[in-house]
Amino acid sequence: MAVDYDLVVIGSSWVGIYAAQKAVQLQARVALVTSCDDLFLPNDALVNNILSEVGCWNDRLANNPVTKVSARVSLTAAKDCLNRVTSTIQTKNSLANLAALGVDVITGKGEFCRLPHLAFQTAQRKLRSRAFLLATGANYASEFVDQYGVNNYLTLRDLWQTDLASLGQEIIIVGSDPAALELAQTLARFEKTITLVTAQSRILPLEDPEFALLLQAQLEAEGIKLYLNSPMSQIKTIDGQKWVQAGDRALSAEQIIIADARQPNIAGLNLAGVGVKYDRQRVYVNRKLQTTNPNIYACGDIIGGYSLPNFARYEANVILKNTLFFPWYRANYHALPWVISTQPNFARVGLTTQQAQQQYGDDLYLVTEYFADLERSPIGDYPTGMCKLLVRENGEIVGCSLISDRAEELITAIALMMQHQIKLESNPMRGLTSLSLPTTYLSQSEIWQRVWNNYYQQKLQRNPRLLNRLRSWCSLRKEWHQ
Repeated sequence: MAVDYDLVVIGSSWVGIYAAQKAVQLQARVALVTSCDDLFLPNDALVNNILSEVGCWNDRLANNPVTKVSARVSLTAAKDCLNRVTSTIQTKNSLANLAALGVDVITGKGEFCRLPHLAFQTAQRKLRSRAFLLATGANYASEFVDQYGVNNYLTLRDLWQTDLASLGQEIIIVGSDPAALELAQTLARFEKTITLVTAQSRILPLEDPEFALLLQAQLEAEGIKLYLNSPMSQIKTIDGQKWVQAGDRALSAEQIIIADARQPNIAGLNLAGVGVKYDRQRVYVNRKLQTTNPNIYACGDIIGGYSLPNFARYEANVILKNTLFFPWYRANYHALPWVISTQPNFARVGLTTQQAQQQYGDDLYLVTEYFADLERSPIGDYPTGMCKLLVRENGEIVGCSLISDRAEELITAIALMMQHQIKLESNPMRGLTSLSLPTTYLSQSEIWQRVWNNYYQQKLQRNPRLLNRLRSWCSLRKEWHQ
């Protein structure tokens, strides 16, 4: 039976809008269903990055010995900046602009129905399509209430909708994912007293320990109190003061922010009725990003994990290839970089050290360099930083972690090499005598020259035969010269 659409996108999250626009460019007939009148919902990474930049400006004003400016940007002014940026982006993704592109935008709630055929039922009509994409994003929610049965806390989404002038001075942030770290540092740079509580033994438990500890040291140096191994068990309000039971500690503050309790925004969609499996944390998908109903796909925050817009965009592209062409494309995140917008930034692509050692064993070089060794280090605002590159014997790069100022820009070069399978020179002699990656003087990218040089030196030291040949050659040349 003929259908009305090639793709129906459910939800007006950032990735939902992106998928609809991209599908129309591929000449598909697309509908987008949204329950939001203003359509665009800014992603958390955009919000955190904007405020992090303003917070970074405050930090530079406070610590720059040259400037005489004592005034700082207020949190309210930063929110105004955020509203202007999101308003500009919202205009670009308005209902009118989407409709002008050829997307059928349908406002209102709806749900899936399976009889007589799979469709999405709205108040106006029943939408039948070759495929459906769930892109509703995730909501912040927590199971904790105080003794009065009240959710006496804010979530990240609530935070930027409130009057920040009344936020209070002492703030407890509960969470261990990147959004919690970004928020803690940002609010601290707006002169808030921040306590960060996490149930994990360290921040970023999935990353290499040295990077997590370096970032933790930076946060603590900025006055943020960290309580590790402290799972939150209850929230209470006593005499107007908010209290959190975190592990064996009772902590008080004027405001509590829950930063990592995300749940898929799927209420009322009747997913169970069409055979889609999900739980409180995510909708289940396979490597093709199909749900347990093969005609329904999902991407973005709704499928769990860190909230990373570039991952969501990649997932949308995989889904478009599978729905509009042939369903044999699988998601492979190996060469996708991601970043935490703290200062300095943390970025990674590929495997961690532990993962690489388990997979490749002795066929692996661990190349570590420090940004403090660069000549531009005394000039920049953040001389602290390090880089670790994981390279196999044949020159294949399998992973890279960075912590430095603008690490999100530096990591792109490695991601590009990994994606296109560009290897480093396998011969250390040629590698040491060639300009593997041209860079400009006094730039952060000079770190790659140091990394390449370190790798070739390690290769040379592991090859005694070649090392002896080089020594013999140099000795022979000196004898000839005599």
